[in-house]
Amino acid sequence: MAKILILGSGCAAYREHLLASVAAEHHVVLAQEAPATWQNRHVSIVHRIAVGDLQAVLRLARDESVAAVLTWVESWIETAAAATSALRLPGHPLPSARACRDKHRMRQVWAAAGVPSARSFLVTDEAQARRAAADLGYPVVVKPRALVGGAGVRLAREPAELARAYAAAASAGGALVEEYLDGPQVSVESVLVRGGRLHMVAVGNRRAGTPPGLATASRLISVAQAEQLAPVRRAVDAAHAALGLCEGVTHAEVRLTACGPRLVGLNAQLGGDLIPRLVALATGVDLAAAAVDAALGEQPQLLHTRRRSAGIVFRYGDTAGEALPASPPLPLPDGVELLWTTPDARATGPGGRLGHAVVVADDDATCQDRLEKAYAALLQECGPVLLHQ
Repeated sequence: MAKILILGSGCAAYREHLLASVAAEHHVVLAQEAPATWQNRHVSIVHRIAVGDLQAVLRLARDESVAAVLTWVESWIETAAAATSALRLPGHPLPSARACRDKHRMRQVWAAAGVPSARSFLVTDEAQARRAAADLGYPVVVKPRALVGGAGVRLAREPAELARAYAAAASAGGALVEEYLDGPQVSVESVLVRGGRLHMVAVGNRRAGTPPGLATASRLISVAQAEQLAPVRRAVDAAHAALGLCEGVTHAEVRLTACGPRLVGLNAQLGGDLIPRLVALATGVDLAAAAVDAALGEQPQLLHTRRRSAGIVFRYGDTAGEALPASPPLPLPDGVELLWTTPDARATGPGGRLGHAVVVADDDATCQDRLEKAYAALLQECGPVLLHQ
């Protein structure tokens, strides 16, 4: 049983299953900024360290003689990379980790390497945003330079929408105005082992919410897709190589355009939205275990032991102070697990996630049908919101 240092734990609703998986097989040393709450169910000691405090991380790692350093929390990615480099442990180089956190730098690297992606401009005021949109042609996508998970990303179809989108995305580091890539969007979950060899584990469909917001409405992971998308594999492999990523689990988003696959983004960490859980349900591959193996310099177990489809659908709030029921609505469709993510909807405000449903089926069509029924169950006690069709 190896001793693993995990930096950050994330939100219980979406990340607790990862900590539980690692703690079941290894001795976990957990470091995070906030006091422990739900983490106490899986680890006995939590060290409080400020995000980015590399020296404190290195002292802890050496005091505990850890065999690996791992994170699935965006704000800890650069610190984890710096720590593995200093400790001579497997992990991503620090410049690679930084590029994955900086969308502008990522686009620059990909453009230089010829990786198919979106044309993009970094802007620091609304006038620059307008000029960039005019150069690209509407519609355009406006996104924060540094945030992840679709936060602050907006579709702008004309100048008035551009002004609102820029205001939502603007930050100290600027915002990106990018060409809109038309076509279905897929996510790709991959594992890199020592030497940078890429294993594409699973591919999933992603549906965005109703514009102008582009938050995830639903996802569906299918084993069959990964076997049919050789061009996607080549594009994702080139994107990883250009960034110099080495060991670990990654999450990529790709648009399947009429001109071929084009990269939307690449995260040097386990995907959010309960994607690792969906991958396990669909394929039998434990991505948390694979991340630990990669961090230990070992070969992960990536053999598919299941051939199913697994999906998730999200319920977003449409009014402030919307009340949630005390328990999930019943009866639920077969093969559905439903959860209210936020006990008090008033804490989320309009557009915040209120709940989700996880669905498993033997094929994509049945899984999609169950997702629609699960979404109807999420709606029945809280009133209507729109699901992107």
